[in-house]
Amino acid sequence: SATLPEFRMKQKIKTKLCFVIMGFGKKTDYKSGKTLNLDATYNEIIKPAVEECEIECIRADEISHSGSIDKEMYRKLLLADIVIADISTNNANALYELGVRHALKKGTTIIMSEKDGDLHFDLNHTATLIYEHLGDDIGCSEARKKKGELRNLIATALQEIKTDSPIYTYLPDLKTPTLSEEEIEEIVEESKE
Repeated sequence: SATLPEFRMKQKIKTKLCFVIMGFGKKTDYKSGKTLNLDATYNEIIKPAVEECEIECIRADEISHSGSIDKEMYRKLLLADIVIADISTNNANALYELGVRHALKKGTTIIMSEKDGDLHFDLNHTATLIYEHLGDDIGCSEARKKKGELRNLIATALQEIKTDSPIYTYLPDLKTPTLSEEEIEEIVEESKE
């Protein structure tokens, strides 16, 4: 069975993929009382940082699909070269998807959260990029600073693939799921369609 990078080399597919886990639009963080425009976080920090690394960036609301969004979301969680999870506002879907990613991959997952948010016990000891959100928008200097920090985290994660999943940290003998070349090719073809 082949890994995705080996498959891409054989197929001369050069584009890496970043899948972004987060809520959309304006959401309220009940701990801090802040209403955050998560689209501003995505558009001003995450997407520009990813694209500056010459990686395709996609969020769940940007997935084109004809059937169930769930199937495509699980594929992205498995096959993405890197996943960025913004868990600000403790969005249940984002936390669930982060858990799925941690179960599927040992590394290349970056967690972000707004500074006044509440990190649950299971995540409060995990490396997290903290940023400050103004509510409706993100200040220019904060966006510039955090975009640069995120860009560096992405580059480091892709160069030095380290275990960042708590599952694989505490269960180091666990084997990550693998796909055959045919299964990967089928997924790539379905994604193209």
